[in-house]
Amino acid sequence: MADQRLLYFFSAKQPRRPAVIRQILINKRTVSNLFWGLNYQLLSWLAVAPKLEAAYFNQQIELLLQTKALQQTTAGLVLTAAGSQQWQLYQTSDLHYWRQAPQLVQHYQVGAWQAMLALLIQVFSEMSYHNVHYYVNVTDPQLQYWLKRWLQHNPRQQLQAQFVRTLTEFLTTQESPAANIFLNMYSGHQIAGRTLLQLQQQTGWTVAELNCLRTDLSLQLAEKLLREGPAWQALIGLFRKNSLLSASTAITYQAFLNQYPLAKIAQKRQLKLSTIQEHLLEAAIFATDFPYLKILPTKIQQQLITLFRGQTIPAEWNYQVAQQQEISFFYFRLFQIQQLKLRQGRLSIANHN
Repeated sequence: MADQRLLYFFSAKQPRRPAVIRQILINKRTVSNLFWGLNYQLLSWLAVAPKLEAAYFNQQIELLLQTKALQQTTAGLVLTAAGSQQWQLYQTSDLHYWRQAPQLVQHYQVGAWQAMLALLIQVFSEMSYHNVHYYVNVTDPQLQYWLKRWLQHNPRQQLQAQFVRTLTEFLTTQESPAANIFLNMYSGHQIAGRTLLQLQQQTGWTVAELNCLRTDLSLQLAEKLLREGPAWQALIGLFRKNSLLSASTAITYQAFLNQYPLAKIAQKRQLKLSTIQEHLLEAAIFATDFPYLKILPTKIQQQLITLFRGQTIPAEWNYQVAQQQEISFFYFRLFQIQQLKLRQGRLSIANHN
């Protein structure tokens, strides 16, 4: 049977290119991929499957085409009625888990936070039994050091109580199979956490789905713990990313906001002007308050509005039309991003300049 999870990423109304979808899932952050991810409204799924191999993905897409769940068009693949029905059956089945908060993956160092959470659960569990002699399952010395210092500088009993309360409240909001499976992944006092293979045998869920559950719930729990005060914010802040932008893009964007001309930024950073422009396109895709008018002249905007009047899907605009008016691709793409976000409700009319 084909991997039915992939059906989620296709639409019955909008043809989509499978290669773009895979590149979004593995976090290949070219401006072109990000633009089409914005157009497909799938950017919240960036980086959720960094190890998704092209051979496996392409094989599954071919199977979905053969079973008529997807249909080929000249512009891409579309979801069929049969595919939509398959997805609904998958999504509502107790034998599967579907990620609830995919966007959180972009905000965290996922592996490191998951290891810290396992360490927290074990340490707090042993504390409940006043046990100080036990083998720590998480052997990373950096994580152990951070947790030790954090516990030394904050009231342990209060932190433990906050954690237990938050974890309990959070798990009551989850379906019972998911909540129980999640807890069984962790070690505590005289309790060994079960491996994904053990849980697969016990539940019938795939290892991929179990890993998805662990990542999804652990990140949601981190967001809940952030609300418990400065101590938790300090700990979780070690694993939370400050920006969705790549490091180099963030530097360029800040310089741009600080009124530096693009040519000056390129010179100072020893980068090509085209690279600086790509950084700003990435910033425009992610930022909710990008100052379009600061870089996109009103005259150019008016030209583009005139050229594409009546064409309501910005992603389908042909650059050659704008190129004939000597409008640069940078201005064209930036205007496309602005108009896409306006139509998707990601940008207010009052703020689009």
